[in-house]
Amino acid sequence: MMDAREVARHLVRMGYSAESPDESVLLCPLRLQKLLYYCQGWSLALLGEPLFRQPIEAWKYGPVVKDVHQQFAGKRDGIHPEEAGEPSEVIPGTVADLIEMIWREYAKYTPAELVKMTHDEPAWKEARVGVEPDSPSSKELSRETMKVFFAEVARKAVPKSDYPMPDPAEVWQADLEYERHPESATPMDEVFRKLKAGRSAQPVS
Repeated sequence: MMDAREVARHLVRMGYSAESPDESVLLCPLRLQKLLYYCQGWSLALLGEPLFRQPIEAWKYGPVVKDVHQQFAGKRDGIHPEEAGEPSEVIPGTVADLIEMIWREYAKYTPAELVKMTHDEPAWKEARVGVEPDSPSSKELSRETMKVFFAEVARKAVPKSDYPMPDPAEVWQADLEYERHPESATPMDEVFRKLKAGRSAQPVS
């Protein structure tokens, strides 16, 4: 499990190009916080485990990792990679793919759009129960609620097919397991074995 500040360093670098700094995307702290939330949510759903160890709190403007907020407080015009510091960890390929997926899917939204999106999702709403809209709160978002929500989003994204389709989480977790234990079977072998076994067990209509 990583440190959220390490994940933040990687996210800050994703939109930056030293060759084309004027065309680079510098994340402001608010947008970075929401990307961290989506990284954690999708990791729980697809990898079956948290990406980083710090809790996410239900602040007024959406989910916040306090450690990262303190690190980049005041950087409203955007966080330059030099201000974030060099990553100290080599991220495994499957985890790196997940972080890049979050960047590509969510960095395109404005901070205001991301605030609204997270406000409409169950984990933040659940943690804000009993808290006035403009009041501060350090209540933690439930990892289980996040996992269930994003897993359902992933399942709905799988196209309908007569051919048995694996659950997206099975695919990601198979890749992660293979990456950690390359001596095991080809990543998808076990996934498709279970699919075929399940289909064979179904009654013929």
